[in-house]
Amino acid sequence: MVTYTTYHMNGNREDLINVLVNISPEETPMVSGFKKTKAAGKLHEWMQDELASGADGKVVEGSDATAGTIQARTRVGNYCQINRKAFQVSDSQNAPNLQKAGIGSTEYEYQLSKALKEIALDMEVDVVSGTSAAGDSSTARASRGVLDFTSTNNETGAAGGSTAEALTESMYNDSLQTIFGTGGNPDTTYCNGFQKRKISAFTGSQTRNIEASSKKLIASLDVYESDFGLQRIVLDRHMPADTVAQLQKDMWKIAMYRPVKHTPLAKTGSSQKGMVEAEWTLEALAEKSGGKITELTTS
Repeated sequence: MVTYTTYHMNGNREDLINVLVNISPEETPMVSGFKKTKAAGKLHEWMQDELASGADGKVVEGSDATAGTIQARTRVGNYCQINRKAFQVSDSQNAPNLQKAGIGSTEYEYQLSKALKEIALDMEVDVVSGTSAAGDSSTARASRGVLDFTSTNNETGAAGGSTAEALTESMYNDSLQTIFGTGGNPDTTYCNGFQKRKISAFTGSQTRNIEASSKKLIASLDVYESDFGLQRIVLDRHMPADTVAQLQKDMWKIAMYRPVKHTPLAKTGSSQKGMVEAEWTLEALAEKSGGKITELTTS
């Protein structure tokens, strides 16, 4: 007599844990953290103005009033770029009674959820490192990113040479002082993992605390007290490994021309199609309010 074992059966449900593990990073510190505004066209423009530098302003009693030097306002712009994620799911895979490990919704709903996260990740990449392009019928428009905008206060770890140098506390503070000298009040530092560890090793204005409840030493540094104010240290996977950006966060905005939107596409067969699309650009109200340190060692 033949005994039917699990080796003979191919209809048994596989032993898949009913949890879908997605290790893809979802963090979008700049896209999520910058304030949002509206763009009125594919070329988004704004005006910049500056106060005159402080000076000895006393005048003689009874003297005539004379106008000071007039400084023209500066017109600044950035192109709105389009980001899109399209997906397609067969009707069989999307059947409501199909059991799928780790997914408590239809396949279409799951793919939509993924697309929304992925478009935010794509936006983060370009908010950090994008370069401007006007675009044409065959070339996509492109938004200028934070690092490309930040040109006034650009320190280099190579110190004018060809060899990169390790980030030091002195170098970090020198850059803050340079930014302060051009009128900025930086409050947020964005960096990748390696430079975050370098900053966590700073000792000058750092207090290591021990949590009373857990007796654990807090070894990371998320807020650094500098001579130029508290600096929040933000880990951003999309920052270049050799670069640190020190920004005045309220001087940066995401301008939405078309907010993120899901659109079901026409059904042409035995499947469902959809897309997620957004049109946006980065608004830098005053790029000299921040700065960056580049060409740092990464190992």
